[in-house]
Amino acid sequence: MSTIPVDDLAAEIVRNLQEYTQEVTEGIKQAEDITAKECRESLQADSPVGPTGKYQKGWRVTVAFENPVEKRTVIHNQEYRLTHLLERGHAKRGGGRTRAFPHIEKNEKKANAAFELRVLEVVQNGH
Repeated sequence: MSTIPVDDLAAEIVRNLQEYTQEVTEGIKQAEDITAKECRESLQADSPVGPTGKYQKGWRVTVAFENPVEKRTVIHNQEYRLTHLLERGHAKRGGGRTRAFPHIEKNEKKANAAFELRVLEVVQNGH
């Protein structure tokens, strides 16, 4: 029975942990990309169409920040001035309020839940 020197064993453990960390980081970034695309598609499907359809077609996924350890993705609409007005409704000039078209909050919750499940799977499986 041979013994492994402690220094070699420690180096092997560190190498394995670094490899696992890299795999998890890449897996989380992929999960973020998949979830963002799914959320964008859901937002397009649930958005009010309007006369031109510009608002519905205007949903975009943008990477706001990325480095080897972290990534931030933003889902936004090119017609950003309308998002809160359509989501919550607004006061009309002559009095009263317009109808709300809730579509952002429910898709945000759905995307957050899906992302959490994907991250949990990545961490448990290591990739």
